[in-house]
Amino acid sequence: MLSYENWKQLTQSRRSTRDFLDSPIEPGVLTDILTDGLTAPSWSNTRPFVVAVAEGEQRDRISRRLITRLRESTELPNLGAKPDFTHEVPYPKGLVERSQAVGKGIYETLGIDRKDAAARFSFLERNYEFFGAPTALFFFTHRGLDQFGTLDLGLFMENVMLAANAKGLGTCAQGYLGGHPDIIRSEFEVSDDYALVCGMSIGYPSDHPINGWHAERLPINDLLLSPKKL
Repeated sequence: MLSYENWKQLTQSRRSTRDFLDSPIEPGVLTDILTDGLTAPSWSNTRPFVVAVAEGEQRDRISRRLITRLRESTELPNLGAKPDFTHEVPYPKGLVERSQAVGKGIYETLGIDRKDAAARFSFLERNYEFFGAPTALFFFTHRGLDQFGTLDLGLFMENVMLAANAKGLGTCAQGYLGGHPDIIRSEFEVSDDYALVCGMSIGYPSDHPINGWHAERLPINDLLLSPKKL
């Protein structure tokens, strides 16, 4: 049986990778990782999600199309997209501060001044280059299960990221990759019953300094509710 210490080491060592080597993932490894993802629980065992895998020329073509869309857009932050899923922009009060802290840490690590719009835009483009990763994953959930399908997808994705980490690969879950479903749908056979939620870059991490930066882990007490005083 897996010891708690081994589990803790695996989960605590998982971090978002934002710069990858171009080394391809060995045949069969990605299939193993995605299969491991299916050990996650699912609502009535429905598995209400599908995954698209982009590699090689298809991966490059999708990247070029996403970057072209980004450069042609004048409507930040929506970037001219009509996503299947969206959220409040900017993030709601109480959450936006956490997001800003992540952005600050990333830009400081990269040496990008917050007023340097060109450099910030260039880093934004890196999302659509999959940070150099050789493989991009795109995740869809069934519209019929609404939030429960998205919940199941999140559980599956977490298992995928942990399995990848155990095999020495890095991952970065990216909401940006869910912003242009028309581009992704044109590349894969996917039913309209399924909505694109997000994507993930996966591959072998480089030694770039950005991969040494770690976002703060909130203390659990910040997330625990206090009982009402009766």
